[in-house]
Amino acid sequence: MKTRYFHILAISLYMLASCSKNQITLPPAFSESNLVNTLFLADTTMKKMEGIYTLTLGSNALGSQFVCKTSRTKLSFFGNVDGIFMILSYGLDTADGSIQFAGFWRYSENTTQGSVHFAIASTDGASDFLQTGNPANLLFKGTFFDQHGQTQNITLQFSRPFSQYAITHEFEIYAHHGVQTTANPPYAENSLLGALHDEDYGVNGLEFDIQLTKDGVPICMHDGDINTRLTEKTPLMGDYIQYNFDFLENNVRLVDGQKIPSLEQVLDVVIDSTNLKYFWMDVKGAKDVFKYMEPVVRNAYARAAAANRNIIIYADMPSQDVIDEYQAWPSYSDLPTMCELSLQDVIDNHCEYWGPRYTRGLLLDQVEQAHSMGIKVVSWTLNDKNLILSYLQDGKFDGFISDYPAYVVYDFYTLF
Repeated sequence: MKTRYFHILAISLYMLASCSKNQITLPPAFSESNLVNTLFLADTTMKKMEGIYTLTLGSNALGSQFVCKTSRTKLSFFGNVDGIFMILSYGLDTADGSIQFAGFWRYSENTTQGSVHFAIASTDGASDFLQTGNPANLLFKGTFFDQHGQTQNITLQFSRPFSQYAITHEFEIYAHHGVQTTANPPYAENSLLGALHDEDYGVNGLEFDIQLTKDGVPICMHDGDINTRLTEKTPLMGDYIQYNFDFLENNVRLVDGQKIPSLEQVLDVVIDSTNLKYFWMDVKGAKDVFKYMEPVVRNAYARAAAANRNIIIYADMPSQDVIDEYQAWPSYSDLPTMCELSLQDVIDNHCEYWGPRYTRGLLLDQVEQAHSMGIKVVSWTLNDKNLILSYLQDGKFDGFISDYPAYVVYDFYTLF
């Protein structure tokens, strides 16, 4: 299982490296020699490691306090210094009972990054954790390459679990088209590799954009036209709706070489290969878009139910044109929806979500009114670290979209 996973990851990284442009920054190369012949531990086991950790020894260049979160295949730390995060693969060394980690660290808002390795020795809490699931005695002892290429020691110790409030009041944290779309992301936005790996960056939801092709296939793409902002240079021009999906798959590549994904392909990845719970579809408003989205979304819900996956897939209506399309296809009305316009528009269209832009402020009275009606409110797109902290402290939102989810993860789990 472990060997197969690394093989898939290696292929993915090779594909990115061979096709990437300068706006894509791949994770740094790092050794996984300490993971050779280790056994992969289930994500349900690793989730018990989640909590707050503190630096007890070594360099504080990566921070002094960290939030630990897990995804389907990774363990990640989010620090208190400039949105630093660490993403780590792991395995159990059966020879000595230690849990080994290998991965990388990176700043959220720039491309500075380096490798990092940890080990939890059997006597540093690994044995007790594997037997009881209690993380209280865990010590992560490791080294990392700092931004100057120097090796630094680092030891992190479990400090406390998340508060009961943070656990029971799940905050929805969305990757904006994918992760870090404004700071040299590791993957193209609205991409399959983003859908596969975004959860490692601390999010529990994705916000992807929906366009239609000529043959009525919903695809994940922000811009309506083929351009070099999002795709490699091609002789093709015009809007995506001028072309059939198969033609686009064969002739257009995203900036990192990936194919343009259909909504169905992305939802399959989210359901089959991640623990992500929320999927926000920013609908761009082509004629009959809800007609073509409906069977895809219903099939995704059926797929999730068969896999015993709890997932919420909702269509966002950001404009009156999209509302008109929604109202023209009434059979979609029993599926979850959002509206970005006024709260009254949300109410009139029986939406489960309201998505006001962050520039409209905290909207405290209206958010409270929405909550009284069972409507969730998610603000977008919060990228300034001070604004994120302020909106968490003073607001009543149920979630944020951010290009820098590390700030949201750290602040939420340490504040509440």
